[in-house]
Amino acid sequence: MIRLALLSIARHRAGVVPTALVVLVGVILLSGMAGVMATGLAPSTPDDDRAFLVQFPAILGSWILGIVVFAVISTVGVALGGRTDEIRGLRLIGATPGQVRRMVAVETLVVSAVATIPGVLLGYGLGAGIVAMTASTGVISGTAPLAPGVLFPVVAGVIVIIAATVGAFVGSREAAGRSPVGEPSAVKRARAARPRRITAAVLLAVGLGSSMTALAMDPDSVYATAATGPGCVLVAIGAALFAPELLHLADRTLIVVLRKFGGPSARLAATNLRIAPARIRPAVTFLILFIGVAAGTLSMQAIENQAAASGSGIGQLMATINYLVVFLIAAFMSIALINNLVASIRQRQGELSVMSSVGATIGQSTRMLVAETTIATIIAIVAGLIGSIAVVIPFAILKTGSATAAFQGIPLLAVALVAGGIALLTTLASGTTTARAARMA
Repeated sequence: MIRLALLSIARHRAGVVPTALVVLVGVILLSGMAGVMATGLAPSTPDDDRAFLVQFPAILGSWILGIVVFAVISTVGVALGGRTDEIRGLRLIGATPGQVRRMVAVETLVVSAVATIPGVLLGYGLGAGIVAMTASTGVISGTAPLAPGVLFPVVAGVIVIIAATVGAFVGSREAAGRSPVGEPSAVKRARAARPRRITAAVLLAVGLGSSMTALAMDPDSVYATAATGPGCVLVAIGAALFAPELLHLADRTLIVVLRKFGGPSARLAATNLRIAPARIRPAVTFLILFIGVAAGTLSMQAIENQAAASGSGIGQLMATINYLVVFLIAAFMSIALINNLVASIRQRQGELSVMSSVGATIGQSTRMLVAETTIATIIAIVAGLIGSIAVVIPFAILKTGSATAAFQGIPLLAVALVAGGIALLTTLASGTTTARAARMA
């Protein structure tokens, strides 16, 4: 199985790039947080700085680890979508679903181990930048030197490798368990989707429950943010896991409108999404996660600013933490979103080649792909913003006494525009390139 996995990596070098990039960025972020924590635990660190340098990376590191696992699961699922024939062939010659999943897990283990080496090295730079930035804003004194050591960043890299390998084993479940002959029945599809739906419901409940505990906190305490922040992440992941159901709901509402009033490309996109919604599911998944976390965190900071203006709140400390959280997680999710969009579009070169052979132009094929991404963006914006607002309402009540403060127009609009812009520009660029390659094939 190990030899087969190594041969598979050599055969699918381009296919492992998205997974490698997701792991690389995840290692950079987590090892950077580990370096900050090691600095906080160093004997030379002043006691006034120690609490922030230990607690902040511990909280943010747990968020990052959860998002990395989720991103790897989704990325592996997209990559396996382009290897359907290979997996079917393995199953036909006697490979069990467990053997296929172990092969994918070993592939991810090898790729993750290779990506971890530069990731840990770059993580040192990130940790130094975080310490320098927080010192420049006055959150810490900055008198103690950076002391990341070797153990903490390396352990962080190993944790990401293990998490990615487990995520790959979980993410390959559907592809490996699919019958090599025929399509699964509706009953089997519903049964296969049950664990995902249960997990999503649990994450939503835990996330909302975490945010509700903020009502019992002191308004001037950092623990209100510490309770609401993880709630944003958990609810976003839970909502993202419901992407297939959201696409099905959109098929009954939004896509009907496109069929009646859209142009040829929009109608073709609507038909594609009804027949094969899995093609655009990765975009919906990552967009919901991006929007949910970023919108929730920025709304929290806007509420904190209002509270500070009215004489309460903890001001600059929370601003530094929240903006740093948004920047790091948004950067990671942007890379994951772009990787998965490009990978899923490139897998459709055969489809675009057939369209070209029957007369479709490069522009028409690209507009179809952009229309699909537009649908995914609308779904993600609605789901992501609703989830973020629901999580932030208890925080808004605690800080301002009013639930309406959770509706922060400018942050929510900014996040929606950035997420939509990234998705649509990526689709336009990758779609044009792939459609041109398909026309020349």
